[in-house]
Amino acid sequence: MELEKQNYVMEVVLFELKQGTDKHRFCQAAAALTEVLKFEVSGFEGRTLLHTADESQWADIIYWCDMERASTAMEQLKSIPAFQNFVSMIDSKEITLRHLIPTNLNL
Repeated sequence: MELEKQNYVMEVVLFELKQGTDKHRFCQAAAALTEVLKFEVSGFEGRTLLHTADESQWADIIYWCDMERASTAMEQLKSIPAFQNFVSMIDSKEITLRHLIPTNLNL
């Protein structure tokens, strides 16, 4: 993933899992969704899934080629079973989503 260029968008999603969610099953669902993103969603450039040491809070960082693709991806994903499976394990009351654009520090 080429991130030196300044024309990408980073989508940051902070969330908690639903009570009782099996972490291994959740990570399998995340891996399956990554494959869908790679091969079926235009503009996808990469993804990192992170969690706190106690696995109580998670961050999904997705890189898109531009804001248009980042914005339209959600509509496309809503009908994809791998996405539905992934989000079914997330506590919908605890989601924060941001689309972030890099700042040029070489002024």
